[in-house]
Amino acid sequence: MSERIRWLDGWRGLVCWLMIGYHLMFDCILFGWLPYSVTQWWPVFLLQRFIALSFIFLSGVSSHFTHSDLRRGLITAAAGAVVVTASYVVAQPIRFGILQFLSVAMVLYHFAGRYVEKAPDALAPWLWAGLYLVTRVISYTTFVEPKWLFWLGLRAHGFQSADWVPLLPNLFMFFLGGWFGKKLMALPASSRLRTAGAPGALVWTGQRTLMIYLVHQPVLYGACWLVSAALR
Repeated sequence: MSERIRWLDGWRGLVCWLMIGYHLMFDCILFGWLPYSVTQWWPVFLLQRFIALSFIFLSGVSSHFTHSDLRRGLITAAAGAVVVTASYVVAQPIRFGILQFLSVAMVLYHFAGRYVEKAPDALAPWLWAGLYLVTRVISYTTFVEPKWLFWLGLRAHGFQSADWVPLLPNLFMFFLGGWFGKKLMALPASSRLRTAGAPGALVWTGQRTLMIYLVHQPVLYGACWLVSAALR
């Protein structure tokens, strides 16, 4: 980012730690330390949605504080390719997960963001939030015959993915973040929303989220394996 806003980095860092805890829960299930039923608890569902939507919203915000959304998107796409390859190696295939979505959203915003931002400021947040809710209902309740539309948000029966973050409805959450980032960028540099801080540990984490995302699962799994081996 060309200009750091500490509370945004802190929010991203907090979400990153929540993500680590969420994925650790699944590793504990895999090693038999927790029942799979915990994934059906409503607080776990809310946690998962908060993590995913925060990453998407904050990525949209960051579109106004980055040197190039295109460069950011290509880097994210490369990282996503590594994660997808690893997911097939461990037999938990990811088909259009969070990194694939973010990379596409960033590239789209690079080329079309100026047109998205033409939506009137008074209308934009309601428009993007409303479209998110409507298309989420459609995406999660509609099944189609073609099997290749999963990236758009339309699944065929039997579709499975270890992580699924399709363009619809999530692109509209990205646009909502873009609207907020535009408003934030327009504020004076002395504004409290520009200068508010956050704990240093969260800021540090939030500035390194992509790298942490890439390494945290192997580290978590390795730690669980060592604990399991020690308990035998």
